[in-house]
Amino acid sequence: MNLVVRRVGQRIAAAGDAYMRQTGVSTTATSTAILAYVARHENAAIADIAQALGYSHQAVAKAVEAMEKAGLMQSSASREDLRKKLVALTREGRQDAELVERIAQRAAIVFDEVFAEIGVDVFKALRSFEDALDRRPLVGRLLEHETGDKRSRSRTKKT
Repeated sequence: MNLVVRRVGQRIAAAGDAYMRQTGVSTTATSTAILAYVARHENAAIADIAQALGYSHQAVAKAVEAMEKAGLMQSSASREDLRKKLVALTREGRQDAELVERIAQRAAIVFDEVFAEIGVDVFKALRSFEDALDRRPLVGRLLEHETGDKRSRSRTKKT
């Protein structure tokens, strides 16, 4: 399952990047969530972005650095805590964020069409899957089955 999810994610990201380039967006598809978050939360801390989006601090910092080099974002140290890096959009970043918002609306329509075609809302199913694993992690579920397997093997050996 991991391989299929990863492969599909890579295909979505590659198609998104190609579409972004065609529409003039500077941001990569994988960084659009960060761009959109900063557009809604001006002067957001990298740690807050990471927590809100479920990304690692390092992944957000790397994406922000790339967007700074592209002229889309600027960062500064917090006045209250110099260790905290705050991020804001530049004028070009705001323009990209507006384009990304329109693209996201188109993408939602396209995904809905694909989900209707296959008869499954994959996003909704994956979120439900994620919620189920939050309630009972996969490791625990696997261990439960291992314990059951050990019991049935020991019963088989006794008979």
